[in-house]
Amino acid sequence: MNMKKTISKNIYGFMLMAGFALVTTSCQKEQNANFNSSSDAQIKTNSNGNAVPEVFACGSIPDSLEVPEGNKLFLQTFARGVQIYEIQRSATDPGNLVWVNIAPKAALYAKPDFVNQIIDHFAGPSWQFIKGPFKNEKVVAKRVNGSTLDPTAIQWLLLKADDALSTPGNPVTFIQRICTVEGLAPTTIPDGAQVGQLDSIPYRATYLFYTRN
Repeated sequence: MNMKKTISKNIYGFMLMAGFALVTTSCQKEQNANFNSSSDAQIKTNSNGNAVPEVFACGSIPDSLEVPEGNKLFLQTFARGVQIYEIQRSATDPGNLVWVNIAPKAALYAKPDFVNQIIDHFAGPSWQFIKGPFKNEKVVAKRVNGSTLDPTAIQWLLLKADDALSTPGNPVTFIQRICTVEGLAPTTIPDGAQVGQLDSIPYRATYLFYTRN
Protein backbone atom coordinates (compact mmCIF):
# COMPACT_ATOMS: atom_id res chain seq x y z
CA MET A 1 0.00 0.00 0.00
CA ASN A 2 3.06 2.30 0.26
CA MET A 3 3.74 2.16 -3.44
CA LYS A 4 1.65 4.42 -5.68
CA LYS A 5 0.71 3.98 -9.31
CA THR A 6 2.68 6.60 -11.26
CA ILE A 7 0.95 8.22 -14.20
CA SER A 8 3.42 9.14 -16.99
CA LYS A 9 2.77 11.67 -19.76
CA ASN A 10 4.94 9.90 -22.32
CA ILE A 11 2.74 6.83 -22.78
CA TYR A 12 -0.50 6.88 -24.77
CA GLY A 13 -1.90 4.32 -22.46
CA PHE A 14 -2.33 0.68 -21.82
CA MET A 15 -4.06 -0.37 -25.03
CA LEU A 16 -5.92 -3.46 -23.95
CA MET A 17 -7.34 -6.07 -26.25
CA ALA A 18 -5.42 -5.35 -29.45
CA GLY A 19 -7.60 -5.72 -32.47
CA PHE A 20 -10.81 -5.28 -30.48
CA ALA A 21 -13.05 -5.82 -33.51
CA LEU A 22 -11.39 -9.14 -34.27
CA VAL A 23 -12.11 -10.45 -30.80
CA THR A 24 -15.84 -9.90 -31.29
CA THR A 25 -15.84 -12.87 -33.65
CA SER A 26 -13.76 -15.16 -31.44
CA CYS A 27 -15.11 -18.29 -29.80
CA GLN A 28 -16.70 -18.46 -26.35
CA LYS A 29 -13.46 -19.68 -24.80
CA GLU A 30 -11.67 -16.59 -26.07
CA GLN A 31 -14.47 -14.41 -24.77
CA ASN A 32 -13.70 -15.53 -21.25
CA ALA A 33 -10.01 -14.75 -21.59
CA ASN A 34 -8.36 -11.58 -20.30
CA PHE A 35 -7.68 -8.65 -22.57
CA ASN A 36 -4.15 -8.44 -23.96
CA SER A 37 -1.97 -5.37 -23.71
CA SER A 38 -0.33 -3.82 -26.74
CA SER A 39 3.37 -4.23 -27.42
CA ASP A 40 4.21 -0.58 -26.71
CA ALA A 41 2.62 -0.49 -23.25
CA GLN A 42 4.89 0.03 -20.25
CA ILE A 43 3.61 -1.88 -17.24
CA LYS A 44 4.42 -1.57 -13.56
CA THR A 45 3.00 -3.43 -10.60
CA ASN A 46 1.59 -2.02 -7.38
CA SER A 47 1.96 -3.40 -3.85
CA ASN A 48 -0.81 -5.91 -4.54
CA GLY A 49 0.93 -7.19 -7.64
CA ASN A 50 -1.64 -5.62 -9.98
CA ALA A 51 -0.54 -4.53 -13.43
CA VAL A 52 -0.61 -0.75 -13.71
CA PRO A 53 -0.45 1.12 -17.04
CA GLU A 54 1.53 4.30 -17.39
CA VAL A 55 -0.70 6.93 -18.96
CA PHE A 56 -0.74 10.69 -18.62
CA ALA A 57 1.02 12.90 -16.06
CA CYS A 58 -2.06 13.62 -14.00
CA GLY A 59 -0.72 12.59 -10.59
CA SER A 60 -0.43 9.49 -8.42
CA ILE A 61 -3.40 7.34 -7.51
CA PRO A 62 -3.96 7.72 -3.74
CA ASP A 63 -3.74 4.72 -1.44
CA SER A 64 -7.36 5.35 -0.47
CA LEU A 65 -8.37 4.36 -4.03
CA GLU A 66 -6.28 1.18 -4.05
CA VAL A 67 -8.03 -1.88 -5.50
CA PRO A 68 -8.08 -4.78 -3.00
CA GLU A 69 -5.73 -7.70 -3.39
CA GLY A 70 -7.14 -10.49 -5.51
CA ASN A 71 -8.10 -8.23 -8.43
CA LYS A 72 -6.14 -7.39 -11.55
CA LEU A 73 -6.37 -4.67 -14.16
CA PHE A 74 -7.79 -5.86 -17.48
CA LEU A 75 -9.06 -2.78 -19.31
CA GLN A 76 -8.21 0.91 -19.55
CA THR A 77 -10.53 3.38 -21.29
CA PHE A 78 -10.68 7.10 -21.96
CA ALA A 79 -13.99 8.86 -21.36
CA ARG A 80 -15.59 11.98 -22.79
CA GLY A 81 -19.09 13.08 -21.89
CA VAL A 82 -21.11 15.07 -19.36
CA GLN A 83 -22.07 15.00 -15.70
CA ILE A 84 -25.80 15.74 -15.37
CA TYR A 85 -26.95 17.93 -12.48
CA GLU A 86 -30.48 18.66 -11.28
CA ILE A 87 -31.80 21.49 -9.14
CA GLN A 88 -33.25 20.07 -5.94
CA ARG A 89 -34.24 21.38 -2.55
CA SER A 90 -31.46 21.22 -0.01
CA ALA A 91 -31.82 18.22 2.32
CA THR A 92 -30.70 20.34 5.28
CA ASP A 93 -32.50 23.54 4.32
CA PRO A 94 -35.56 22.93 2.07
CA GLY A 95 -35.87 26.66 1.51
CA ASN A 96 -32.68 26.63 -0.53
CA LEU A 97 -32.08 25.13 -3.97
CA VAL A 98 -28.91 23.19 -4.78
CA TRP A 99 -27.38 21.40 -7.75
CA VAL A 100 -27.26 17.61 -7.27
CA ASN A 101 -25.42 15.17 -9.50
CA ILE A 102 -27.91 12.61 -10.81
CA ALA A 103 -26.08 10.78 -13.60
CA PRO A 104 -23.14 10.64 -15.98
CA LYS A 105 -23.50 10.26 -19.74
CA ALA A 106 -20.27 9.42 -21.51
CA ALA A 107 -18.59 7.32 -24.17
CA LEU A 108 -15.53 5.30 -23.17
CA TYR A 109 -12.89 4.71 -25.83
CA ALA A 110 -9.97 2.31 -26.24
CA LYS A 111 -7.58 5.13 -27.17
CA PRO A 112 -6.79 8.49 -25.52
CA ASP A 113 -7.64 10.38 -28.71
CA PHE A 114 -11.24 9.11 -28.27
CA VAL A 115 -11.14 6.54 -31.04
CA ASN A 116 -12.87 3.14 -30.94
CA GLN A 117 -15.72 3.44 -28.45
CA ILE A 118 -16.15 0.24 -26.45
CA ILE A 119 -18.39 1.19 -23.50
CA ASP A 120 -21.45 3.37 -22.79
CA HIS A 121 -21.50 5.04 -19.37
CA PHE A 122 -24.81 6.16 -17.87
CA ALA A 123 -26.95 6.39 -14.73
CA GLY A 124 -26.42 3.85 -11.99
CA PRO A 125 -23.56 4.49 -12.35
CA SER A 126 -23.49 1.86 -15.08
CA TRP A 127 -21.10 0.81 -17.82
CA GLN A 128 -22.26 -1.33 -20.75
CA PHE A 129 -19.89 -2.97 -23.22
CA ILE A 130 -20.96 -2.25 -26.80
CA LYS A 131 -18.38 -4.43 -28.58
CA GLY A 132 -15.81 -7.08 -27.89
CA PRO A 133 -16.00 -10.35 -25.92
CA PHE A 134 -18.27 -8.82 -23.28
CA LYS A 135 -20.68 -7.09 -25.65
CA ASN A 136 -24.01 -6.24 -23.95
CA GLU A 137 -22.66 -7.07 -20.49
CA LYS A 138 -23.35 -4.33 -17.94
CA VAL A 139 -21.70 -3.47 -14.65
CA VAL A 140 -23.42 -1.31 -12.03
CA ALA A 141 -21.08 -0.10 -9.32
CA LYS A 142 -21.20 1.67 -5.97
CA ARG A 143 -18.78 4.27 -4.70
CA VAL A 144 -16.21 3.00 -2.19
CA ASN A 145 -14.08 6.11 -1.80
CA GLY A 146 -13.22 9.39 -3.47
CA SER A 147 -10.33 11.83 -3.55
CA THR A 148 -10.08 15.42 -4.81
CA LEU A 149 -6.76 15.85 -6.58
CA ASP A 150 -7.81 18.84 -8.69
CA PRO A 151 -10.25 21.35 -7.15
CA THR A 152 -11.40 22.31 -10.66
CA ALA A 153 -12.48 18.75 -11.54
CA ILE A 154 -14.72 16.00 -10.22
CA GLN A 155 -13.20 13.52 -7.79
CA TRP A 156 -11.13 10.47 -8.58
CA LEU A 157 -13.10 7.43 -7.43
CA LEU A 158 -12.87 3.79 -6.44
CA LEU A 159 -16.09 1.89 -7.18
CA LYS A 160 -17.08 -1.71 -6.49
CA ALA A 161 -19.30 -3.72 -8.82
CA ASP A 162 -22.72 -4.64 -7.45
CA ASP A 163 -23.23 -8.21 -8.66
CA ALA A 164 -26.95 -8.11 -7.86
CA LEU A 165 -27.48 -5.21 -10.27
CA SER A 166 -24.93 -6.18 -12.94
CA THR A 167 -25.46 -8.76 -15.67
CA PRO A 168 -24.38 -12.35 -14.84
CA GLY A 169 -21.57 -12.34 -17.43
CA ASN A 170 -20.07 -9.07 -16.28
CA PRO A 171 -16.31 -9.53 -15.66
CA VAL A 172 -15.72 -6.31 -13.67
CA THR A 173 -15.08 -6.30 -9.93
CA PHE A 174 -13.73 -2.77 -9.34
CA ILE A 175 -13.44 0.47 -11.31
CA GLN A 176 -11.13 3.44 -10.77
CA ARG A 177 -12.01 6.84 -12.22
CA ILE A 178 -8.80 8.87 -12.49
CA CYS A 179 -7.29 11.78 -14.44
CA THR A 180 -10.55 13.74 -14.28
CA VAL A 181 -10.98 17.05 -16.10
CA GLU A 182 -13.85 19.47 -15.35
CA GLY A 183 -17.35 18.11 -14.65
CA LEU A 184 -18.09 20.07 -11.46
CA ALA A 185 -21.59 21.31 -10.67
CA PRO A 186 -22.60 24.86 -11.65
CA THR A 187 -21.62 27.33 -8.94
CA THR A 188 -24.83 29.37 -8.92
CA ILE A 189 -28.58 28.85 -9.11
CA PRO A 190 -30.00 30.92 -12.00
CA ASP A 191 -32.77 33.42 -11.39
CA GLY A 192 -36.17 31.84 -11.77
CA ALA A 193 -34.77 28.33 -11.47
CA GLN A 194 -37.22 25.52 -10.82
CA VAL A 195 -36.85 22.22 -9.00
CA GLY A 196 -36.03 19.55 -11.58
CA GLN A 197 -34.12 21.88 -13.90
CA LEU A 198 -31.12 20.15 -15.48
CA ASP A 199 -27.67 21.16 -16.63
CA SER A 200 -25.01 19.02 -18.34
CA ILE A 201 -21.35 19.78 -17.61
CA PRO A 202 -18.65 18.37 -19.93
CA TYR A 203 -15.92 16.19 -18.40
CA ARG A 204 -13.15 13.78 -19.32
CA ALA A 205 -11.59 10.95 -17.33
CA THR A 206 -9.70 7.69 -17.50
CA TYR A 207 -11.47 4.55 -16.26
CA LEU A 208 -9.53 1.47 -15.15
CA PHE A 209 -11.47 -1.80 -14.97
CA TYR A 210 -10.43 -4.72 -12.76
CA THR A 211 -11.43 -8.37 -12.66
CA ARG A 212 -10.71 -11.27 -10.30
CA ASN A 213 -7.26 -12.85 -10.40
